[in-house]
Amino acid sequence: MRLGELAMKELFPRRGLPNVIHKLENGDAVTIVYLGGSNTRSEGYRVMTAEWLREQYPKADIRCINAGISGTGSDLGCARLEMDVLRHQPDLVFVEFVGNDGGVSESKMRIEGIVRQIRKRSRFIDILFVYTLKERDVAGFQAGQYQKGAIMQEEVAEYYGIPSIHLGIAVSHLVSEGKLIFTSGADEPISGAAVFTHDSIHPTIPDGHRIYSSTITRSFEKIRELRGGLPKFEHNWPQELLVPGNPWEYAAMLPLDSHAHFSAGWSYMMPDDSDLVREYNWLFPGIWRAVDPGEALTVQFTGTHIGLFDIGGPDSGRLKVTVDGEKPFLVDRFTLYNDHNRNQYVYLPELPNGKHTVRFEIDSEKTDKAAVFEASGNERSLEHVRQHPDWYKQTVIQLGKLLLVQPPL
Repeated sequence: MRLGELAMKELFPRRGLPNVIHKLENGDAVTIVYLGGSNTRSEGYRVMTAEWLREQYPKADIRCINAGISGTGSDLGCARLEMDVLRHQPDLVFVEFVGNDGGVSESKMRIEGIVRQIRKRSRFIDILFVYTLKERDVAGFQAGQYQKGAIMQEEVAEYYGIPSIHLGIAVSHLVSEGKLIFTSGADEPISGAAVFTHDSIHPTIPDGHRIYSSTITRSFEKIRELRGGLPKFEHNWPQELLVPGNPWEYAAMLPLDSHAHFSAGWSYMMPDDSDLVREYNWLFPGIWRAVDPGEALTVQFTGTHIGLFDIGGPDSGRLKVTVDGEKPFLVDRFTLYNDHNRNQYVYLPELPNGKHTVRFEIDSEKTDKAAVFEASGNERSLEHVRQHPDWYKQTVIQLGKLLLVQPPL
């Protein structure tokens, strides 16, 4: 074990989790929402920590909500907070976005936006930040350095008194001690060391996620000890923003039909209409679909950001976007991950706060999709293009929700 690791802490308890612990100890009904990306959505630490809490508090009625969506960051998390978190009236919200935010500077603003939306709803809701890690982060931990994204989120945690848990500490210790292989394609242990992931990002289930879960439950016990039987606590919600001018507490995810004008070629598909819509019914009640170049939708809104939450795949086209009558630019809805259908989203660049008109039109020119895969060295996806060339020749756009950030003028 290296000296740098010894100096690092996995738990920063701050104001703790006084209200949810109070309700758990009283045997009350408790709702816990797990908000995050793929590590949260999987049947890993989320399920394991919920089981542990039910064992610890058998008299409490504990309801757990899975609000994890793979491949999404705190920007989408801000927008979907009302629908996926707040409407459940949570007592505790786990927030897990370090991995998918990737250390971008805007992450601090978006995480603050999440916190402020929760605090605005109720100052008695407890929040817990958990920071996962990828293989690229291990060397930093061994040198005594947290991830850049975690450092930014820690500023938010400190400002609002939110406890946080660095899950990478325990993992990096085990790697340093030779007890853990971070990434291996093999399922079997190598030289007595367990395997943490098969893809450098997602822990194995159950073994990898058990390390995350043990870190969280160990930290929960410490937070419980520090609480010392305190009554319910009203959390801090400072009127001044940590990031001046931050608009993200006003992010929302909205239905397209009440905010957009569609050209005639769009159709609204329900689950009974399509296997694809049935597959994604957990995200969208229906999907707006258009296939031909020239089909467009127009949105008028007041705010700073606009985005689309959509379904991408081999058939995806690209959009020609015009903002306030200025020169159009392209937003490609086909990505290097689209050799299969997947949920995805995009925000346009930030706009001055005010009234805007945005037109999205399916572009007539097609992306060289094989070149996208070739540039990334993805031979498996290139073979998929060769097997299904007609799928990749299409220019389909499939939209689920509208994303807006609308701070007061």
